[in-house]
Amino acid sequence: MTSSVSSMSRNSIRRRILLPTILGGMTVVALSSPMRAAVTVVQQTAAAPTYATILNFDEAGGPVGSNVANTSWSGAPWQITQLFSGDGSNFVGNNSAATGQGTNSYYGPYGVNIKFSQDLASLSFQGWDSSGPPTFFGGGALAVAFDNGTQVGFVSVTPAWSGAGKSWYNITTDGGSVFDEIAFYGNGNFPESVVDNLSWTVAPEPSSVALLSVASIGVLRRRR
Repeated sequence: MTSSVSSMSRNSIRRRILLPTILGGMTVVALSSPMRAAVTVVQQTAAAPTYATILNFDEAGGPVGSNVANTSWSGAPWQITQLFSGDGSNFVGNNSAATGQGTNSYYGPYGVNIKFSQDLASLSFQGWDSSGPPTFFGGGALAVAFDNGTQVGFVSVTPAWSGAGKSWYNITTDGGSVFDEIAFYGNGNFPESVVDNLSWTVAPEPSSVALLSVASIGVLRRRR
């Protein structure tokens, strides 16, 4: 892990994310016209849906320990171009003090940033952060979705920690909207972020959608 990646992750997340301080629990949706396409980010108590591709950091042969390379999940089926923490000290292992679970998870001081090589239609994960509830003086956490570097949806929350609180996040899209990057980031003095149990669905290619539409029209014509 180079210092350039560490600097980019810590500072770019701070600049790019809108930083509300007292909007805990509010879901903020980005809309675009004319189709009102939206990316919605929600924090919840109940387990979020499990989507097609799964990363739970317990995969056989998967990397564990400190200084895990940020490109460790670049191959199939994950296609994650970068997974890195705010200070570059990527650690995969038992983070039970934060999660209350005995399985492996990803620990990222100063936040976790995940970039995909494909557009996504949906994603869920569990997230914990030590920043506590949002106040006028800091605290709270953000789960943010980006598309080509532009913020398209986020939620500001009181994060779960030590096995208590709402740990599940679900990101969904409609109207043809997509995203290709997420960040989970606390606003405390020394935010310690942990993520686990990610799953996501890749958005269909535009050509595939067009072919499906043509096929559907053909079926309707035959029925008539």
